[in-house]
Amino acid sequence: MYPETISLIIIGAYFALHLYLMYGLKKSVDLIPDSYDTESPVSVIVAGRNESTNIVNCINSLKNTNVDDTKVEFILVNDNSTDNTFGLMKKNTEDDGRFTVINSHVSASANLKGKANAIDNAISICNGDIIVSTDADCTVPQNWVSSTSKYFKKDTGMVCGFTVIRNNGSLFSVLQNIDWLYLLTLASASTGLNKTMSCIGNNLSYSKKAYRKVGGYESIKFSVTEDLALMRKINASKEFKILFPLDKNCLVTTEPCKNLKELFSQKRRWFRGGIGINFLGYVTGICLFSVNIIFLFGIFFLNINYFLLFAFIKLISEIFLLRNTFKIFELSSLYKYYPLFMIYFALYGLILPFTFIFQRDIKWKDRKF
Repeated sequence: MYPETISLIIIGAYFALHLYLMYGLKKSVDLIPDSYDTESPVSVIVAGRNESTNIVNCINSLKNTNVDDTKVEFILVNDNSTDNTFGLMKKNTEDDGRFTVINSHVSASANLKGKANAIDNAISICNGDIIVSTDADCTVPQNWVSSTSKYFKKDTGMVCGFTVIRNNGSLFSVLQNIDWLYLLTLASASTGLNKTMSCIGNNLSYSKKAYRKVGGYESIKFSVTEDLALMRKINASKEFKILFPLDKNCLVTTEPCKNLKELFSQKRRWFRGGIGINFLGYVTGICLFSVNIIFLFGIFFLNINYFLLFAFIKLISEIFLLRNTFKIFELSSLYKYYPLFMIYFALYGLILPFTFIFQRDIKWKDRKF
């Protein structure tokens, strides 16, 4: 076959995949929050390690949560920090009876390490039927807890949420934001198809019943992406539904990576944790990788008209999928950066797998795994 023919087959499959994902995303967009009615409080859990620069902002946003005080509790877990994270947790919550601050205790279980162990420590003492979690470097909107909780019904095991990157005025933070939105849109779309590919731990909630039913983190082989491992375990049980709504009231904000080194550390952790993804995930990954190779290098071996057609189909495939996300979260200003994002996404996506050739260890929160 001629290179042009191969490229058209690949981009045609890419376009078809995005059409299929659009169908799944519509189901996530159309989710309607119900009303969660229980006497038991919702337990909000935040585990933090060496987050002295971020934890106060996180706590302040939690304090503004619009939930009846009798129905919410906040559990902050210091995950063996070497800085003043624990002291700041205590100091900034001492006047609010809704908060409990604990230190994470080392577990004898080989499966309970790091953040997974810290969260499990909190769940062991929490009172809520629903666990709502975020990270110490995040801030949440006023209605985050109440809006997230309303998606839970008796058969709901997990509700995944979207997270945006705070714009610090740099182009780098904007590109990271589009990256997260695209990847989370893929995840939400796959969930609408009942083929959940991924989730993110800084905006994740699940019923305590589902957590206990699957045995919690103690029953899951340790993973550097503990959130994804838990999602897979709940999904595999076939007893609970997983939802991934697009709801502005449930939108969490996190800090951008400061530099490329930090970015690749984050991406390497996600890539390692993503091994073992479902069939749709592998198909999506192969399509992304193939299309990005042609997008970056096709100019050297394709007729210019074929190359421009290829790039245009890639662009509209992704933009059509993202249009609801940008609209619902009022982020239409990001469209103008999208052509540049396409280059950014293709470059790091091709480089990332090769970084494991020279270093297999994952560095995360000053720990090596």
